[in-house]
Amino acid sequence: MMQMLSNIEVILLSIVNEKPSYAYEIDKTIDNRDMRRWVRVGVASIYQVLKRLEGKNLVYSQKEKEGRMPERKRYYITKCGKSALVEASKRLLAELEWYYLDLNVGIETSDLMTPGEMADCLTKRLTRVQSNKSKLLEIYSEKDIPYKKKVVIKNLIVFREAEENFLREITQELYKDIDQ
Repeated sequence: MMQMLSNIEVILLSIVNEKPSYAYEIDKTIDNRDMRRWVRVGVASIYQVLKRLEGKNLVYSQKEKEGRMPERKRYYITKCGKSALVEASKRLLAELEWYYLDLNVGIETSDLMTPGEMADCLTKRLTRVQSNKSKLLEIYSEKDIPYKKKVVIKNLIVFREAEENFLREITQELYKDIDQ
């Protein structure tokens, strides 16, 4: 029976599968690939998740010492970990996920705001969305961008475009209600 893995577990398994790594190296890989744009993972959670993956026998660690560096744990993927990674990747690519968006929480909890306050907040968000979309378009247009990164950035651009259209529509409705 395959175990369900969280997105962070899948990301860490994938990185360790590419190259056995220390937790610090994994954190740097996440930074270098700009993954924090689309997955919530902090430095402390990397250590916790690696420990959890080790407990599930999906990775194992060996203490290693290089030169004068302190002894560190390098993580390696197990055969079971590779199988779990393949199954998780298939599931993530094929299945539909729910969107747990802060915007939806903000809308749901906005009862105490006036339509003007809500419209002002959404207008500020729209400005941020447009700025973020511009940055993503710059990254997308870079030459020699790795295929996976290009596809992820394109997906983020499409989401930002949809959010931009949604925010324009909603703010127009709110401002129209205010004017009446």
